[in-house]
Amino acid sequence: MKKKTFPEILFLLLISAIVYLPYIGRLTYFQDDWYYIYDGMMAGAKVFHEMFRIDRPARGFFFDLYFTWFGANPLPWHLGAFLWRGLSALGALGIFNTLWRDNRRFNFIAALLFAIYPGYFWWISAIEYQPMIASLALQVLSIAFTLKAIESQKNFEKAAYFFASIFTGWIYIALVDYAIGMEAFRFIAVYLLVNRNSQNLFWQRLFASAKAWAWTLLVPFGFVFWRAFFFTNERKATDIGGQLSVFLDNPAGTTIDWLFQSYNSLLNLSVLAWINQFPAFVQAMRLRDTALGLLLAVIAVLLVVFVERQISRSAESKVGAGLQDRVMKEALMLGGRGMLLGILPVIMANRYINISGFSHYGLPASLAAAVFMAGVVEIISLPQVRKGVLYAVVAFAVLAHFGIATMAATEEAALQEFWWQVSWRVPALRPGTTLVIHYPLPGIGSGGFALMEAANVIYFPEPTSEIPVHYPLSGLTLNSENLPGILEGAQVVESGYRSHTYTLDYSNVLVLSQPTLNSCVHVIYGAQPLISEYDPVNLSLVAPQSRIENVIVDADHAVPPGYIYGNEPERGWCSYFQAADLAAQTGDWEKVAVLGDEAIALELSPEDRVEWLPFLKGYAITSDAETLKQLAKRVVGEKSVRLQACELLSGIQQPLSEDVRTILAEDYCRGSN
Repeated sequence: MKKKTFPEILFLLLISAIVYLPYIGRLTYFQDDWYYIYDGMMAGAKVFHEMFRIDRPARGFFFDLYFTWFGANPLPWHLGAFLWRGLSALGALGIFNTLWRDNRRFNFIAALLFAIYPGYFWWISAIEYQPMIASLALQVLSIAFTLKAIESQKNFEKAAYFFASIFTGWIYIALVDYAIGMEAFRFIAVYLLVNRNSQNLFWQRLFASAKAWAWTLLVPFGFVFWRAFFFTNERKATDIGGQLSVFLDNPAGTTIDWLFQSYNSLLNLSVLAWINQFPAFVQAMRLRDTALGLLLAVIAVLLVVFVERQISRSAESKVGAGLQDRVMKEALMLGGRGMLLGILPVIMANRYINISGFSHYGLPASLAAAVFMAGVVEIISLPQVRKGVLYAVVAFAVLAHFGIATMAATEEAALQEFWWQVSWRVPALRPGTTLVIHYPLPGIGSGGFALMEAANVIYFPEPTSEIPVHYPLSGLTLNSENLPGILEGAQVVESGYRSHTYTLDYSNVLVLSQPTLNSCVHVIYGAQPLISEYDPVNLSLVAPQSRIENVIVDADHAVPPGYIYGNEPERGWCSYFQAADLAAQTGDWEKVAVLGDEAIALELSPEDRVEWLPFLKGYAITSDAETLKQLAKRVVGEKSVRLQACELLSGIQQPLSEDVRTILAEDYCRGSN
């Protein structure tokens, strides 16, 4: 490592840390991370071979190793993702320093834009997408090793770089097969290196490049040979023949679609990733989070300014205008053509690239996108404008990543709070229960299956060693797609994915709802459902289907593991509500009244007034007319809550005192008809 590159390396890692590590202690599992972890907890590391047996077996070995080392603890997975990201940035710096050795400033900017590329959304999902970021790092290193092998004059060094390049090349494609398009980027980089000072004709330069590059064909051809002759693909979405059959069935229509998706994908990859990613997330942040994001963006920009000044003061940073123009043209060619050719496997597999759900398809080509953007910025002739654009691009990228991380941290914190409350309310659950869940944030459980693994982790944590893993609990997100089956209440569907199976029993559901972040979790009792004014309309429709007997009340309370769900929340109103609701299920109305007295003495009260209902029933049955009357002032102002309270209290089977009956008639049920 040359001493003069040390500042760039240091600041690349420092700015990357500012971008990716602010929430490192809070991020846990995001969306599909859950099934990776629960399957691993149940069957051990070997389950990942079954998970990827059908399409990408290399990932089975990758996850086997990772899970053996780190287990289910999310922190090492997130740190691992950051280390791969940092390694890829250093590899990119190595590539650019090899191609344009006399242009330190541009090389640093290009490597930085690659490190903080904002078009990749899924970095917050550190378990599922760990092989993608590892593949990216190995892809970059493989290309860097190729250039070093060509440049080296010593046979031993040349051989070492040769084998390192081939080995890392095979691994990166084995982990992410659609990244094979970036072999075009490798060729273009070789072309630029071999012809750095050449005055030959184009065809002579092309031949010299092909000659220097030919041995790297071992990477793509080796993978394709293995895929074609030694591996049987069982998944249509990753089967080359299956995808090409789409083209053969309708060549004209498919070609038009490919052209349209290529345009959209290139637009997302090269432009919209830099300017459209941050507004969607930043606009949804609280003022405090926005202020912190802006502070981090300012710090990152100031660090870039500092590095630029340090480089400009060094003797080796002086670049002539002619050389600068050549570097910009080469960067635009490398980036532009690298993007276009790099995304071809994605397009030909009938996929496309966006900056959200399908952003991972653009991750391999983000190397090309970054050097292209660096070229676009540097080609601006006015120095102040050029700097302003660069700093804006850096700031936008920092804000985009901070916004994405804030969104993920908020959802994960809400999920943790949700399941801690469930653990207070539900000591144990019967196997075979299908949970129908309404979470307080729309992004949680958006896949339709309510993150069923989150419940299984708590209530069925004991390993079974069975492959495929069968989930004792299944789940459905309460949405319009799942609503008809829940209302019908008759289907029993056996389903599964990769390495696990589950049973969706629509006749045996338990409905859970947390209407807002300020509400408590409500475990719905079908005969007397507790419906909040903030609940969606379809909750009222499915509530009668909820079977409260799926809650086992005479068992020790399951405790969520802290390394996944964080520390137990402070015991506030919701802890009293959950304890009272559980006592109500067992018919212990004296305990309900005692818990209500304690909560009132502590001056605790709900944000969601419907949560007073279990306490009202407890006070009515225990003949505490005075407290019942006092609480009427807090309840009856909302019509829907008053009507539920009247219905609930009027339906009490136990004999009530005269005072209680009078209060019910005058304070809770007057004008209810």
